[in-house]
Amino acid sequence: MASALVLGAAGGVGRAVVARLAAGGSHVVAVDLDPTVRHLPGVHAALEADATEPATLARAFDAAPEPPSVLVHALLHELRVPLGELTPGQWHTVFDVGLVSAWQAAAELVRRKGEGPASVVLVGSVHAHGAAPGCAPYAVAKAGLGALARAAATEWGPLGVRTNVVEPGFVPVERNAHRWRDPAERARIEADYPLGRLCSPAEIAEAVAFLAGPASSYVNGVCLPVDGGYLAALPEVTKGDAAGPRP
Repeated sequence: MASALVLGAAGGVGRAVVARLAAGGSHVVAVDLDPTVRHLPGVHAALEADATEPATLARAFDAAPEPPSVLVHALLHELRVPLGELTPGQWHTVFDVGLVSAWQAAAELVRRKGEGPASVVLVGSVHAHGAAPGCAPYAVAKAGLGALARAAATEWGPLGVRTNVVEPGFVPVERNAHRWRDPAERARIEADYPLGRLCSPAEIAEAVAFLAGPASSYVNGVCLPVDGGYLAALPEVTKGDAAGPRP
């Protein structure tokens, strides 16, 4: 069985990824600051700790029964502050959690990997391709994951390490429950997606498992939107006019 390390394992998407990888036979080491990480079913080991700390990463890799061949980074730090009011410290916090820690963990996997191939999957966002008021650091960090994946693909590809990004659209999880539990707000969000519904965490986990596994053995350095067509559609198409814009 392969060993897999999941950072941000107690979040909505992280939990689904842990469940999917464990169901596929992986020995999963789950890491999160949230104490509920200790109660995730099917994991080989669980660490309630800060995954941005090098000492935590060392413990996590040591907890695996063999050098992990899969790393999933699902850490994020959201911050809603107008662009002109941000402080350098706020930028650094978002970047350290959402971007720098991804490089840090991936580099550790490369240092520790065995003889076979390995896969790094970074959980990004459609925010990498657009902007929402007050969310600049988050969007910049998510865009940075794509650049990181491309750099890693070129430098670590020859070592047998593939690095890719999954970019979800709006996924209903606990941290954004105030939006999707409100029927009117949920309907407004769903109207922006060509499939007319929201994505489940399990659907993101399936995409992660695909990029992590041998079925994607020649996929390297890509950003895969899992967004129901959100990025593909012009805004006027998704605002209720199924026939598209009128002249």
